[in-house]
Amino acid sequence: MSIIYSAVYAYSLISLLLITPSQASASQIPNFDQQGIKQWETENFVDKTQYRLIKETNNQILEARSDSAASGLFYKKTLPITANTQLSWRWKISAIWPDAVETSKAGDDFPVRVYIVVSDGPFFWQKRTLVYVWSNNKPVNSRWDNPFTNRAHMWAIDSGADLIGQWTEHRRTIQADLQTAFNKTYTEIDAIAIMTDSDNGGASFLSWYDDIQLN
Repeated sequence: MSIIYSAVYAYSLISLLLITPSQASASQIPNFDQQGIKQWETENFVDKTQYRLIKETNNQILEARSDSAASGLFYKKTLPITANTQLSWRWKISAIWPDAVETSKAGDDFPVRVYIVVSDGPFFWQKRTLVYVWSNNKPVNSRWDNPFTNRAHMWAIDSGADLIGQWTEHRRTIQADLQTAFNKTYTEIDAIAIMTDSDNGGASFLSWYDDIQLN
């Protein structure tokens, strides 16, 4: 299950984005801190992944605990991007589901995800989503269509158990990645979301996200 895909509510998050996003005065994504978290909205599906702010070495981060659950946080703003715009973040996991068949509906669970939502028009079926994931078992840089909808493209940024318990940092040229995923140049994004979900396989994930930045 993912924040926008299941047999019953495949377009739940995308449908929310039918409401025109407000224009952002700057390409700043709210931090995971006491003030910034108020700007992230929650979407629940199967039970609820528990998200909470914690301190780690004087730095505030977001902890996600999912026990057979699927829910996410999203930030809905129109944010401009160019060929030079970089999306950066870091995340950490404590477990994977090694037997997941991630190209199947039954295996669509991930310890961490970051979603980028773009639009080809005003209707929900015109939304597209690029989903960066820590894959349970597919090689880094593997890409595939989400099993619930071909309007979402999955991209393995980390993979497997070797880096469990370690922060991994990523910096992506987002316009280029969207071009690769959808064969189209986008000049703005509609929303960013995160999710830790474990409802399909009944696993338990405990994961962490640090601030996501767009610059």
